[in-house]
Amino acid sequence: MKLRQSMRDTLHFFACAAERWLAVFFLLYPLYAEQVACAGLSLPLTAEKALLALALGAGIALCANLPRRPAFGFALAAVLCCEVSVMHISQFIYWNIFQTPYFLRSAQGLGAALEFWRVAVSEAVQNAGYLILYAAQLVVLFTWVRRTMLRRRHRGPRRAPAAAFLALALCAGAVLAQNAENISLLTTGYVPVSSARRFGIVPAMALNAKYDLFGAGAQAAGADLSQLEVQRAQGQAQPAQTDAARLPGKEYGENVMDIHFDLEEEDAVLQDMNRYFSEKQPTGKNEYTGLFEGKNLIYITAEGFSKFLIDEQRTPVLYRLATEGFHFNQFYTPLWGVSTSDGEFAATTSLVPKSGTWSYTDIIGHEMPFALGNLFRQRGAQTLGFHNHSYTYYNRDKSMPTMGYTYYGQGHGLELTEQWPESDVEMMEQSVPMYAGEPSFHVYYMTVSGHLGYTFDGNMMAAKHKDEVEDLPYSDEVKAYIACNLELEDALESLLEQLEEAGALENTVIALTPDHYPYGLTNEQYAELRGQESLEETFELYESAFLLWTPTMEQPVEVDTACSSLDILPTLLNLFGFEYDSRLLMGTDVFSGTAPTVVFADKSFITDEIFYDATNGRVIQRTATAPTQEYLDACVQKVNDMFAYSACIIETDYYRYLFGGQ
Repeated sequence: MKLRQSMRDTLHFFACAAERWLAVFFLLYPLYAEQVACAGLSLPLTAEKALLALALGAGIALCANLPRRPAFGFALAAVLCCEVSVMHISQFIYWNIFQTPYFLRSAQGLGAALEFWRVAVSEAVQNAGYLILYAAQLVVLFTWVRRTMLRRRHRGPRRAPAAAFLALALCAGAVLAQNAENISLLTTGYVPVSSARRFGIVPAMALNAKYDLFGAGAQAAGADLSQLEVQRAQGQAQPAQTDAARLPGKEYGENVMDIHFDLEEEDAVLQDMNRYFSEKQPTGKNEYTGLFEGKNLIYITAEGFSKFLIDEQRTPVLYRLATEGFHFNQFYTPLWGVSTSDGEFAATTSLVPKSGTWSYTDIIGHEMPFALGNLFRQRGAQTLGFHNHSYTYYNRDKSMPTMGYTYYGQGHGLELTEQWPESDVEMMEQSVPMYAGEPSFHVYYMTVSGHLGYTFDGNMMAAKHKDEVEDLPYSDEVKAYIACNLELEDALESLLEQLEEAGALENTVIALTPDHYPYGLTNEQYAELRGQESLEETFELYESAFLLWTPTMEQPVEVDTACSSLDILPTLLNLFGFEYDSRLLMGTDVFSGTAPTVVFADKSFITDEIFYDATNGRVIQRTATAPTQEYLDACVQKVNDMFAYSACIIETDYYRYLFGGQ
């Protein structure tokens, strides 16, 4: 009997000890998971991440301590730990592939994401060490919980640990609330990348859920720049003075429409939007207004394209487009949350993609009066859209008609060879005859041959052109990247030849821009392609190209104004002489003389006076004169407004409200 009691007491002792250590495990597990993510993604472990991870751990530990039935509490806590692990592992792989986190609305594109399962498997293999670190802890957790629950015959003391965990969670919240920038990101200034970098994966996903359910206020709070140290730019290209393309003594007018902004609108959001847009300064018409009026337009978004692959001998057509047309010397293509789709959205709508959602999907059925497809169609032109991947991919079968295009994709109007990625050449061979003989046309292409992964054994376009790059002095990944873009080069050659044979080339303008930089290359590999030892990741990484060319141009035009994909649409609208209201777009016509503002997904920005790095609050001046506090405040407010009011336009179908679907 005594022996039996002694054994029971011993088991009781170890069970209590295991229970207490398991509570500590619950407390620290989110912090551990966040640390693994930071190590694997090369992200800093901020104080905010640590505090929120501990607060989350405290909440999980509370679940294990509060219920009357211990087994249920421990099981619930274990399930929550598993959910934390699933979020971290999936984000880890996704972030490594697309260089941006995914959020809840991304689940609507799960089918699209699964098409990259080979790339995901490759990333998992390459990062197996980090994934093992996640898995090992789960094994420990389940082993520990199982053994503890089997031996446990008591409820144990719970009041003291519960109080401690609750106090920890409250203290973490109080500390976070002391930072104004945290308040901005936690409330109206939500930005997925910034939130994930500052707060961690799980809190950022929770913020996304809040933002997605309740939206964000139009007046987003900005960062406090009053104490920032302003640095002089070193090695950065100095901005050219913005020259308005206006001939002396000539009146050009402004790009505005006769719009009645109802300042008495009862809806508070619409009233605020009406006030904002009515007070916004429009851009002016200029020497280039209507330069291309009456011409056809072929607009190409080239998957993962970079100007640094252009070579006079290797890519003569791309070289011709880049050197004989408009040459934009400071052009940037930001990487937005939904990489390709958001890249297209920004370039074709001149709106900032809404954070945490699929903006192109959100505008399906909306009024889009400034979309090129709709405007060219109103002029009587044939308007067609093409994509050489799945017809329904990214819901393009619904968004492209909204933008004014009769749309064709793989399996619907295009019957291309089944391979990955599909051929840009085949798309041109099948599509150009559909419109080249028409008296007037506008065509939009989204290519796919330049898509990641950049290997010779998994990318059919890279394998197709392997012999052409075999002797280049680059790593295999960079060679594969150049190789698959040689398919784009051949596709452009086919396009120009067919247009010339049809007699349409002389009256056609070609516009080409990437959806994003080639993030399928590591930053080191991309620096290699650029011929650099290293690569600055806030601004330089996104330096890109906008090729704008027509064979009738007598000489190239150098454009030194800083600009981005947001500026493409208003620039084209002005060049083609369309009536539009520049106040209702977030980009600007680069020839208007308006001071530039290039914005990035984390709210970093470039003006003609400064670089502002939102990741660390650094301000780098680009001119001899330091910026004033008023200027800094105005820039930050302008950028916040661009994000906030773009989201409001998307959420409210604002253009339909203004124009009544006319």
